[in-house]
Amino acid sequence: MTDDKTLLRVENLNAWFYTEEGIVKALENVSFSVARGEILGLVGETGCGKSVTSACIMRLIPSPPGKIIGGKILFEGEDLAQATPERMRQIRGKDIAMIFQDPMSSLNPVFTVGRQVEEAIRVHNPDMGAAQIHERAAEMFKKVNIPDPEKSMKRYPHQFSGGMKQRVMIAMALSCNPRMLIADEPTTALDVSIQAQILSLIKDLQKDFGSSIMLISHDLGVIATMAQKVAVMYAGSIIEYGSVRQIFEHPLHPYTQGLLGAIPRLDQAQEYLEVIPGALPNLLHLPEGCKFRARCLRATERCALARPAAVEAEEGHKVACYEYR
Repeated sequence: MTDDKTLLRVENLNAWFYTEEGIVKALENVSFSVARGEILGLVGETGCGKSVTSACIMRLIPSPPGKIIGGKILFEGEDLAQATPERMRQIRGKDIAMIFQDPMSSLNPVFTVGRQVEEAIRVHNPDMGAAQIHERAAEMFKKVNIPDPEKSMKRYPHQFSGGMKQRVMIAMALSCNPRMLIADEPTTALDVSIQAQILSLIKDLQKDFGSSIMLISHDLGVIATMAQKVAVMYAGSIIEYGSVRQIFEHPLHPYTQGLLGAIPRLDQAQEYLEVIPGALPNLLHLPEGCKFRARCLRATERCALARPAAVEAEEGHKVACYEYR
């Protein structure tokens, strides 16, 4: 059961993909929580399982070949892993909304952007009239700082820049006042100045709406400025979890230390950046023991015996590494 402060709790989530080559163990015993009004940053290399985690929460994992084979996704105490398709259609968009990674492919090119936002409102508010729905959509366009909302709503996706498309996606996601927002790489393919505008917009709207946010990114700089808690993923598992201060000032796992060491620092003289040797393991053939063992310079014999369970190294700071057992 979740407590009054916890909106979402994921417990020991496992998801597999059944392919011709074999079983891809995309998620293995993933556990984390998001408090009400909190921003959780989910970070890790490309292919580590961040987007699969969000797809499982939304129950959008393609099946076949994907399947949730174990664990719980507790949203206000309700296990979404066991929810019926009809129940998930009620929850998606209204209670939990998502900003997808690529706005260019997420918007339908044959409908105006206004119609698409209005449709999102209409689905979850069947009692609202056409005039009210239009007014609500125009209000959301204004909130995300799209100029001349009435005129903009009549345009098609190809008539917008990448940054403006992303604003439309944010307007659509927030149009029904969701309690939880999942933002999957919301600044992908945008230039630096537009990235800053989008992130600032998300943070401002989060304060206005009081929503919790799960922010997925491989950009640690984005996470440092946006989130309160951080979960670090590696090869389908959470290997470190804690507050932003704990993760960035006192990282414990060798992988987290490697990620932070690869970032240029303006406050330090750096001749070379650190490099994490090797690559992510093949999820079809995961190694025994710690998944990071082959790339870890501090690995010992016991790291090959079994997966290290997460332990609380300090209050609120968990790490899955034998160094802290």
